[in-house]
Amino acid sequence: MHSPSPRERILEHKLDIVPLEEPLFAWPQSSTQTPKNYLLYYHRPFGRAVAEWQAQFFGLQKVEYRTEPEISPISPGAPTLVAIFYPDGDANPRRPLHLYLERIQRLARMGEQTILYAPPSLAPTLRLMRTDPHWYIVDDYTTIWDIPNNTYQAHNFTYAQPALFHQFDGHSKVWGWYPDTTRDHAHRSASYNAKAFASYDAVMRNPFGSETWMYVDAGILDQVGPFDADGELWGDVIRASLSSEKFARSISISGDSGIVIGEYMQSPAYGAKDINHACWTDPRKGWLCHTFIAHAYTGSSLGMLNYSVRFMQTVDDMDANACYSAREEFVIPWVAIRYPNTVFSIPWLPVPAPLWCKWQYPIKVCYADIGGHESVPPIVDPISTIFCPGYTPRKPNLPGGGIYQRTWRTDAYTLFRQYYYSSGLRWLTKEYRDYFGQNRVTDLLLGL
Repeated sequence: MHSPSPRERILEHKLDIVPLEEPLFAWPQSSTQTPKNYLLYYHRPFGRAVAEWQAQFFGLQKVEYRTEPEISPISPGAPTLVAIFYPDGDANPRRPLHLYLERIQRLARMGEQTILYAPPSLAPTLRLMRTDPHWYIVDDYTTIWDIPNNTYQAHNFTYAQPALFHQFDGHSKVWGWYPDTTRDHAHRSASYNAKAFASYDAVMRNPFGSETWMYVDAGILDQVGPFDADGELWGDVIRASLSSEKFARSISISGDSGIVIGEYMQSPAYGAKDINHACWTDPRKGWLCHTFIAHAYTGSSLGMLNYSVRFMQTVDDMDANACYSAREEFVIPWVAIRYPNTVFSIPWLPVPAPLWCKWQYPIKVCYADIGGHESVPPIVDPISTIFCPGYTPRKPNLPGGGIYQRTWRTDAYTLFRQYYYSSGLRWLTKEYRDYFGQNRVTDLLLGL
């Protein structure tokens, strides 16, 4: 029988979301920054609830709002996708520009109503990818540093955060568990930070009068994804429609307090760091706390707003206390435990071919009609599954079904990957691990 620690007991009965200024776990130093300092006030946002949220957030009495969308939605109740694309200016970028544009092209081919944030220099090219009004480009910000929650972060992400990155310890280069150096990059740090702003800003602009949202990285639609029966990369996924019923199922858990996000697979070497682990108290081990990958998340209008401002407030508080905040995976776990009921998650689960890909479950597939209405992902409160065993979530965790149903085969494959990724086998077979460690074992254990 698990006996909760003192820190876990703090969480036991926090059934309602805590105020922005009063996180459950506070740090010694107070931040001079807060989202209220740099976020924009919008005149007449769509919907009374959003207008009331904004008035309360800024401490104003004025409540004005629109009741009609500026652009008729693509279909009644359709979700809106939000994405952001600001390529870095490196002489040798991590990926050529044309690869990023190919990803955006795939996003356009989905045919969903989409708000895409991009620099004005690229906006004409991006607008040509679709000519319908539901491909909505926001080009108000010339560079990634002009986005409001980045305007004061240039020095921090360029100098302070890299210094913190190089202070990380608790890793072993022998086994390969060490912080990824791609996280030590100012432009990418600003890009991760900009996701939270875009999630706030898109809901406030809301040209389609949407009540349901998904932030989606164009990086999901990369060169690693599944091929359909005709050999087309991402073909089945792009042709599938998003299911409003599946969005409603997620929002029934997250409500107006937060979002549903993807979750990393937990391995013995690298994951499952509960609330008593040193990563929560030792900044040099803070990189070990990461649990989620923020490639995509879904929520209602208020859920997106509440998540985004709590993410930004957490970054501000981490900055004030010399904690590493330059990558979302190291911030989101703090959001989850500082503000219970803000972050819910879809656990890692292998899926059958031809949907197999690098992350196994591109989040759009979880919300598409692929596999039929019975194919729904599990959704959990991560406090109950990762951080605090024995914690009773506000709402019961939802099991998966269809292609996301848990079986002995999926359990066997998960155990294999846990062993493989925490043993020397991964490094001994480095040149062949895609062949031996992924596709072939997937085919064997999932019976395909």
